[in-house]
Amino acid sequence: MRRKHEQVPIESNYARYRAAEFNRSEDYPIAQSLDPARFRPLGTWMGRLILPAIHDRALVQGAWLEVRHAPEAHHALLGTRVRLRWMSTIDLNARLWGASRTVVLDEGAWEAVEKGIVVGERLHGLTSVNPLESLAGAHPYDDVLVRLEGAVEVDMAPRDGGAPIVAVSRMPVEISAPFYALARFLGPGDAPDTYRVVHYQAAAHDFSGPEDVVYIPEVIPDMNDTCNFTVAGIEHSPCNEQGWYLYGAQDQQGRFAVRAVAARQVVRLNPGSVVVGAGEAMDFLRPRQWRRAAVKGQATQTLLVPDGMHPDAARAEWREGDQALLIHIFGGIGGKKTEPVARTPLYWGHVAFGVATVVREPLADELSFDIVYHQIYAHNADGLIAGALHYSRYSGDRQFGWAGIRPIQDLLVKIDALSGAFTIFGAEVSALEQIRKFLEVMEARYRIADGRGATFVGALNNCAQDSAQALYVAVREVGRTIAARADVRAEMTDTPEEARRLEALQTLGEEIRRVLLPWGSARSDWEYEASVLGGGGSGLLGSIGDALKSWRTMLPPVMARALAEVFIEQGATIYALRTYQVGGDDPDVEPIVPNV
Repeated sequence: MRRKHEQVPIESNYARYRAAEFNRSEDYPIAQSLDPARFRPLGTWMGRLILPAIHDRALVQGAWLEVRHAPEAHHALLGTRVRLRWMSTIDLNARLWGASRTVVLDEGAWEAVEKGIVVGERLHGLTSVNPLESLAGAHPYDDVLVRLEGAVEVDMAPRDGGAPIVAVSRMPVEISAPFYALARFLGPGDAPDTYRVVHYQAAAHDFSGPEDVVYIPEVIPDMNDTCNFTVAGIEHSPCNEQGWYLYGAQDQQGRFAVRAVAARQVVRLNPGSVVVGAGEAMDFLRPRQWRRAAVKGQATQTLLVPDGMHPDAARAEWREGDQALLIHIFGGIGGKKTEPVARTPLYWGHVAFGVATVVREPLADELSFDIVYHQIYAHNADGLIAGALHYSRYSGDRQFGWAGIRPIQDLLVKIDALSGAFTIFGAEVSALEQIRKFLEVMEARYRIADGRGATFVGALNNCAQDSAQALYVAVREVGRTIAARADVRAEMTDTPEEARRLEALQTLGEEIRRVLLPWGSARSDWEYEASVLGGGGSGLLGSIGDALKSWRTMLPPVMARALAEVFIEQGATIYALRTYQVGGDDPDVEPIVPNV
């Protein structure tokens, strides 16, 4: 569907990566024979999204899901295609159909394709493209793997006589692979591209489990001849002592192919250090201190404790089932293979939000963070899709992720005002849930650029500003709802605990507004949710004026620190997770910490 007169496009990184068999999700067998004592599913419902053909769109009203894993009651659906839709509720219909658009790639989108940027070309010319379709059709191939979260409803015998319908209450989360193991690397295996590992033994609390051999080939270099991860020497990594979560699946040869990794010492709840007090915490987060702490190959976990709280009390606050707001930022690639954007005096990286949930991880039988990034991400050469991405897909993916090649800082912010639930007319709601909902809408808009096809990063409108807009709008809407509805206000204050939480939430909202909009008045595009999305809008002068009103969001690290300061001063505890090019050793790269 590309224009006939255009030039042959530059090969994207995404296309380069698909040359390797292990990067093609659709080629992995659905039937897996993994030992459940050593390998666990990453979710209850998982599958591969498939974009419906034009003649099937009205029937599907979402996307096809090739079921790769399902709960015991629905094992009959394994290997079948079901219709994936969202539940027909007023809230979901308003938000997600409201983000649906007719997609016609404009001149800028086609120029991006020619430069090797991956956009949803298969969506071009389609009317009312909904968020499930834009997720399924974001790549040229049906290779997007997802995990379903939240409430899931199944209709095995729909009235129209078509395929079963699986309805979700949240947008699917992108994943790299459906299964994972917890193991330590021992050394290269006898066969090419294999490594010997030893599994974790939960009963003994050590790596005394059975030995195994995994398939873990080196990844394909990008267009700058840089590899996002190397396995070379990984058994000597500082992270190897506590082990790795290995995400993958059996390939056509029956080998467990490792597509992603996560250092256990980063995601388990076991801080290596504690910083007490708001002032000390802010000093810890400053670029100077971050650079001093940056040791290539290492991973650290630090608990930041507010004034007046004992570290033991801060640790005890984090319990199974708790959720935290994630503030993510990554740095640059330096060394002999310094990336082009990092060759300037100032480098500020990328910022995003997300949600981390405290879970009991069964292989280690310990509390761990299940991290989902909500990435407001412009179209790019890697084919990274704006949306909800699991840690294994965004940070840990060996081919497409960043943990092996960039320094990463994830701040997990736990504060009752955000994550605590209010019971309103029998339903539980939280401010954090509202934030996630607004991020879902912004992600859907980004995937199709509100119908234009491609979003771009610029100084005046960028991913950081659009993420901040979603946070601001969520906080604003909570305030507007309280102000407009006396009955809602009464419901949110009908217990002393809820009254206290509401007061704290209102104070927190005022502080967030002060940080994001230091000049007081809201940007017009934020106030009315105008469709700027990294481009477009009110012209150059208007864009400059709007950008200056939220100047901190033009510098992602500054915004991240300012928000962290607000949260910790309001009593939040924060886990700071940091990695510095973890995995094997690539002597040609060095981590660059954002320096603003």
